[in-house]
Amino acid sequence: MAGPLWRATAFVQRHRTALLVGSCAGLFGAQISYHLFPDPVVPWLYQYWPQGQPASLSPELQSLFQEVQQDIGVPSGHRFEAFTTFTFQPVSAGFPRLPAGAVVGIPASFLGGPVINADRPVVVHGQRVDWQSTAGAWLRDALTLSHDAQKFALAREVLHLESGAAALQALPAPACLVGTWVLGVGAKHALGLYGGPMNLRAAFNLVAAVVGFVAYALSTDSLTHALEAWLDRRTASLSAAYARGGVEFYEKVLSGNLALRSLLGRPGEKLYTPSGNVVPRHWFRIKHLPYTARRDSVLQVWRAALSPRSP
Repeated sequence: MAGPLWRATAFVQRHRTALLVGSCAGLFGAQISYHLFPDPVVPWLYQYWPQGQPASLSPELQSLFQEVQQDIGVPSGHRFEAFTTFTFQPVSAGFPRLPAGAVVGIPASFLGGPVINADRPVVVHGQRVDWQSTAGAWLRDALTLSHDAQKFALAREVLHLESGAAALQALPAPACLVGTWVLGVGAKHALGLYGGPMNLRAAFNLVAAVVGFVAYALSTDSLTHALEAWLDRRTASLSAAYARGGVEFYEKVLSGNLALRSLLGRPGEKLYTPSGNVVPRHWFRIKHLPYTARRDSVLQVWRAALSPRSP
């Protein structure tokens, strides 16, 4: 057992720089790969299939998407493709400036009545929604968005794609890997651990790995929070109508989560808080901003847009 372990250790020591560069490139590429080739990966994951057939994008949703792009001022050379998704919120991926372009999934629920009714079964977390129940009616109301709220939800996705934030979000993993490597190698040299027992070096490597993971988790979550807050404010700043739509959108998201909390019973209480926010899955991580905070942020922008400006 010592022979293979010793040879592996010697190989890592001999090629550690190349291995570090390759690992960083692999981490970055793994996180950004589906943005480089969003079609057909994203539609395959989120495409809405009513009655066993993929739903084509309706003229109403096509018009809505074109209107949002015009409001933002998307350059004519940027490529966007839209499709209909089964999710309750829009999804997106890609880089509009690259040849592969970007894709945006528009929820079928944006069509309103033709999709959200008793004749269309909807399954959430393995449970069919009873539209005739009080919670079902509550959820149907939450999924019924005004024109301004729909535009805000789509504009937020378009601005996210236009900003290239996906590339920025892929940086913490390789950066923390480099930091962990520097910490491990530098500290072991400073403490003289390379001349000590292998078990001591292994324990130190484990400690460095834990520190690196904690740094990755904190930096990733902080970056995500900052980008989400910026996107909300940027989208709401397009106009007072967008800000008003943003407030409605997040109010409806919170209302829908509360409806799901009621519909799902005890599992719903584990997924959503009494305020409508999503319960964090990890005890030391909050991967996204709470919806209440995002609503309040957009509300501030709306109030600022409505307040009279001094001459």
